[in-house]
Amino acid sequence: MGEFEDAFEDEIEEEDVVERAEDSDGVEMMEDEEDEEESEDEATAEQRRQVYLPGDALAEGEELQVDNSAYHMLHNMTVQWPCLSFDFVPDAMGASRSAFPHTMYAVAGTQADNHYKNQVLFMKWTQLHRTINDDKDSDEQLDDDINDLDEDPILETRTMRHMGGVNRVRVLQDYNSMAAATWADTGKVHIWDIKKIMSAFENPGSQVPTSAQTPLFTVASHGRTEGYAMDWNPDGRLITGDCAGKIYLTTRRNNTGASFVAENTPFRGHQGSVEDLQWSPEESSVFASCSVDQTIKIWDVRAKTRGHALEVPNAHDSDVNVISWNRKSRYLMASGGDNGDFKVWDMRKWTDASGRSSPAAQFHWHKKAVTSIEWCPTEESVLAVSGADDQITLWDLAVELDAEEEARHRAAMVGPNGSRREELHWHPQIPGALSSTALTGFNIFKTISV
Repeated sequence: MGEFEDAFEDEIEEEDVVERAEDSDGVEMMEDEEDEEESEDEATAEQRRQVYLPGDALAEGEELQVDNSAYHMLHNMTVQWPCLSFDFVPDAMGASRSAFPHTMYAVAGTQADNHYKNQVLFMKWTQLHRTINDDKDSDEQLDDDINDLDEDPILETRTMRHMGGVNRVRVLQDYNSMAAATWADTGKVHIWDIKKIMSAFENPGSQVPTSAQTPLFTVASHGRTEGYAMDWNPDGRLITGDCAGKIYLTTRRNNTGASFVAENTPFRGHQGSVEDLQWSPEESSVFASCSVDQTIKIWDVRAKTRGHALEVPNAHDSDVNVISWNRKSRYLMASGGDNGDFKVWDMRKWTDASGRSSPAAQFHWHKKAVTSIEWCPTEESVLAVSGADDQITLWDLAVELDAEEEARHRAAMVGPNGSRREELHWHPQIPGALSSTALTGFNIFKTISV
C-alpha cells in the first residue's frame, strides 16, 4: 500500500497554522487552570475528610458522622433507665465465632430517678448484623456475605426489682453455674442465680420462675457503706470493696451449690475508697485492688492478717479508678486514673533498684477520667479504654509508629460516641466484639482494627 495522502494538504495556509498554534496555547492555559481548580477541589475535599480528634471544635451546623468503613458491626440500643454497669453472660453457642448475625446475652443494673424503680436487666441481643459499608461499589456489595442485611437488632429483656441503684454488675463466667452479683448503693451486694432467668429467653412466652426473682444470697458485710469494686473468681469466690477502703471475701460452699458464706473480717490496707478489684488469672488465691489513695495492691487470701503482699504506692497522680489483668500475658496489668492517663505495669519488676515504681508504658490521651479499661481476651497487646470525655479508644501496644503515624493511628481507633461513658467489655466468645454503656444506652460494635 502507498502512503496516506491528505487531499486538503495544499489548502492549509500559513495563517491557519499560526492561529491554530495560538489556539493550542489557549487550550493549554485552560487545562492548567482546570488542573489548579481540580487540585483546590481535592484539597477542600480532603480538608472536609479530616478525622475528628477529641477536643476539635465543630463549626456551626457541623455534626459528627459515623464512618461505616471503620466497623464490621455497629449497633445502638436504648433502655428505659441509664445503666452504668453491665457484664456479658456466657452462652452455649461456642467460642471464637465470627459468622453474622451475632447473638449476645448480658446483665445490667439501672440508675432510676426513684429508689424503688431500679431493676436488674437480663438482656438478649439478636440480629446483630454486619454493618453495611455505603462506600462499597455495587460489585463489591453483591459479593458480600448474604448475612450483610440492613436490619435492626432485637432486644429482649427480663427484669427483676432491685432495691437501690446498681453501682456495678459482675457475672461469674461459668456457663454450668451462672451467677451474677450486683453492688447496690444501699451497701448490700446481691447474688442472683441467673441460669433459670436466661433459660426463659429460649422459650417465647415463658415466665421467670418465682424462685429466681429474688436474690439467691445477700452480702451484708459492708453494713450501709456502698461500693463499686467487685470481681468473681472462676471457682465461685466473690471479692467486694467499698468506699471505706475495706475488702470482703464471700465463698460458695461448693462448686455447684447455691449456698454462700460472707466473711466479716475485711482485708485492710487502703486509706480510701476501693475502686476496682481483679482476681489473678494465674494464681487462684491472689487478687489486685486499686484505690483513691493512688495505690495498687496485690493480696493473697491465704494471708489476710499479713496485709497486702505487694504495692505500687504512687501508681497515679490521682485516684486509680480501674485495673485490668492481662489474661494472656499474665505479668501485665493496666490501670486508669482520674486525671485521664492510663498505664501498663510489668509485675515482674514492680520496682527498680531504689524501690521506685515505674510503669512499662504510660499514655495521656483521654481528657477526663478513665472510667473503664480492659485487655482484649484474644490479642495480648490490644487494650480498650473508655473515659468521661465520652470516647472509647483501642490501642495496639505492639505497633511501633513515628509521631505523625501515631496521631493518625490513634485517631483511627476512636470508637463510637456516647454521653457519659461508664463501662466497656470485650465479648468473651466473639473475638474483637465490644460493648459499652453510657447515659445514651448501649453500643455493640466490632472495628476493623481488631
